[in-house]
Amino acid sequence: MHWFSGDCLPAHDILLEALPGVGNVGKIIIDALVEKHDSTLLAWVLHPDYPPHAMLQDGLLAPPRLEIHRVETPDGRTVLTICGSVQPLTPSGQYEVATTLLDLIAASESPMMLVLAGLAADVTDDAIHLVCMDDATKASLAEAGLEASRKEPRAGVIGTNALLASLAPLHGVKAACAVAETIGSVVDAQAAGRLVEWLERGFSIDLDVPVDKTEELADRIRRDLEIDQRELDILLGDSEPTPEFYV
Repeated sequence: MHWFSGDCLPAHDILLEALPGVGNVGKIIIDALVEKHDSTLLAWVLHPDYPPHAMLQDGLLAPPRLEIHRVETPDGRTVLTICGSVQPLTPSGQYEVATTLLDLIAASESPMMLVLAGLAADVTDDAIHLVCMDDATKASLAEAGLEASRKEPRAGVIGTNALLASLAPLHGVKAACAVAETIGSVVDAQAAGRLVEWLERGFSIDLDVPVDKTEELADRIRRDLEIDQRELDILLGDSEPTPEFYV
């Protein structure tokens, strides 16, 4: 952990997490939140198993990382976000990052962590699936009118997101996954827009991220992922799934 502000997670109303994956729907939402609203970079999450690809940011070369931000929404709520363009290339690295983050989140007494992801589906499918990891969270969300899925995603979830979500109850973290069906394109701004609307309705929070903003970010993310994939092809050949493989 490399901290820019403090040395722990501050109090917040909800925590949103997303990584590159199917449709990149969660990443679009978090990047849009951070860019549009009053946000503060709290920390970088570094790990030796990230792809060794540093990128220019505001004219300076920055290491591969996840970023933790504090975002103030228009309705006065505090949202913490965890997002980035990478995740460890090894299962052990993914486990280490997930458990480190869960310890931080547990110490902050977070009221709710939502892992945002995409699920490849047919072009006419546009459902949002709420996935829970423990009965207590499932029951509390049901009381708020949010019913958890029992069947989707049928193939489960893999990567850092899978570990972060499924291990959450073992760390005392209240968590759920919000999974948006997407046509599976590299960056699906329309699915991201649907997920924003679902989050606002379900959790009574004003994220204020219009579709035109997600479209703009989708183009940028698409360019970045193309660069990242070329680097991975050179480094790994066919030994590692592409970023789109991860839910």
